[in-house]
Amino acid sequence: MKILYIALLACSLFGGTYDDAYKIEDANISKSVELDAFMYGDFKEIVRFSMLSFENGTLSDDNASHYKKIVEAIKEYKDSDEAIRVKIIGHTNEPTDDKNEKRIDSKTYANKIQNWFRYSLNTNTSQDLSKDYAQSIANKFVEDEIDEELLVVEYRGGTDMAFSDGTTKGRDLSNRVMVTIYVLFPEDIDSDKDGVFDAFDKCPGTPRGAKVDAHGCPIDSDKDGIPDYKDECPDTPIGVNVDSKGCPLDSDGDGVVDYLDECPDTPAGMDVDLKGCPISKELALNFETNSDKILQESHSKVVEFAMFLKQNPIYNAEIIGHTDSVGRAEANMLLSQKRANAAKAALISEGVEGTRLSSRGRGELEPIKSNRTKEGRASNRRIEVKLSYNK
Repeated sequence: MKILYIALLACSLFGGTYDDAYKIEDANISKSVELDAFMYGDFKEIVRFSMLSFENGTLSDDNASHYKKIVEAIKEYKDSDEAIRVKIIGHTNEPTDDKNEKRIDSKTYANKIQNWFRYSLNTNTSQDLSKDYAQSIANKFVEDEIDEELLVVEYRGGTDMAFSDGTTKGRDLSNRVMVTIYVLFPEDIDSDKDGVFDAFDKCPGTPRGAKVDAHGCPIDSDKDGIPDYKDECPDTPIGVNVDSKGCPLDSDGDGVVDYLDECPDTPAGMDVDLKGCPISKELALNFETNSDKILQESHSKVVEFAMFLKQNPIYNAEIIGHTDSVGRAEANMLLSQKRANAAKAALISEGVEGTRLSSRGRGELEPIKSNRTKEGRASNRRIEVKLSYNK
């Protein structure tokens, strides 16, 4: 009986031995991942194992020891620091869709009865089964602590029959998984998985997912010394000093980066404008001719300016008085000082510390409009303020 069984296997084997060097253009290949180019190159070593057979959708009990040896072999290669890939290919018996269609060549009752009992396996089921077989072995490998990244899973349905479909035993033996170890040459190793082999990689420790150049080094698009994968400000102008995150420096912490900051030394906490300079504040007070009395309609301006100074204690204010050109220059200089003093006193009365205020007169020396017109002279009778701060 045993001899008969062996003879049966020998007769049912198709000519040739199992070979997984498939052509990528084969139309019937169905796979869970794209066929990797490395599968068709040269290798330091290729190790093919005998088939793992399946019964009723699960790995046959008598294959347990063979499976264990495959796992041990994979781990041995991995522990020896060899760069490897493991290809797992699922197979089933040849689908019978087309064959059964051809056999139904009559509408006779006899042929219908005959086809009820004929073995049948459609293409979709065949593909699904081969996928299940291959994936189940891949899952077992992962459970047995084999790195999933080493595994390449394919499923080929009944594309590659190894045994005759003329017998039940032959069909059962075609439900199988083939496992192959590919050992890569050192020059084909890409340890950091950046697409550049170690032999050519000038930056071998690049983090996974980082974009690299032809030398395997992280790309730095804005040339600021911080690679793109670390750069939180990827569009920094060339030549700008940046921090460890690739963002422009803001040395004085005013919210305006150094390369845009026209006042780079403003004290911490100072409100600045878009150029990084202390914000300006006007106190536009006008006076009647030959008078240092602040007009009633200007009182709200005094209150507003006093509030600003109280909210920004870092500022000091220099109050400068001006006049028009009517009258003697000496008298106008004295009048302008009185106007500055009046504005200072008004601010102190609103709660501003006198130590933060100074006053001086400029007379008729700095007109902002022509003194030849009534309107121009009215504009020149004014108070101006210069803000300063202690660095």
